[in-house]
Amino acid sequence: MQVNSFSAAAQVQIHLAERSYPIVIGTQLLGNALTYQHLPRAATALVVSNTTVAPLYAAQLTQALRARYDKVLLVTLPDGEVYKGWPTLQLIFDALLENGCDRKTVLFALGGGVVGDMAGFAAASYMRGVPFVQVPTTLLAQVDSSVGGKTAINHPLGKNMIGAFYQPLLVVCDLDVLATLP
Repeated sequence: MQVNSFSAAAQVQIHLAERSYPIVIGTQLLGNALTYQHLPRAATALVVSNTTVAPLYAAQLTQALRARYDKVLLVTLPDGEVYKGWPTLQLIFDALLENGCDRKTVLFALGGGVVGDMAGFAAASYMRGVPFVQVPTTLLAQVDSSVGGKTAINHPLGKNMIGAFYQPLLVVCDLDVLATLP
């Protein structure tokens, strides 16, 4: 997938046998519909975020996605590592099922590492795999957890014990979001 829409954006291609994907790095990417123009067409996009990030950035992302998808849904999860488990994962599955999402539905992870892990694992698991995009909003997520395809949830007996390796279609690192970090 080529994302050449922004002269100021840098693109790094992650080369993998069957699941290569680009990482786009720059400013003013999040709310720009051109950022997502090369993603596959689908009826529905589901944005997964949390109670901290959604009020800051969900409107920008969902507005940009409306140029490509007929229906754009938002699931807002509670914020924090303590919520990275089955009950919170079920909120994502509930939204997918209640809205009749199919295998072409694209999930967007808008948040830090916890959101990326949860949305990625949901994407890997729902209908045996649906496309997903990482939109990391923390520095650590931009340089680490959004890259490499590791997705997981925690179990009471261990951290990241239930998961999958599942590559995103695209990683969007908008440097503007780092300005709102504490």
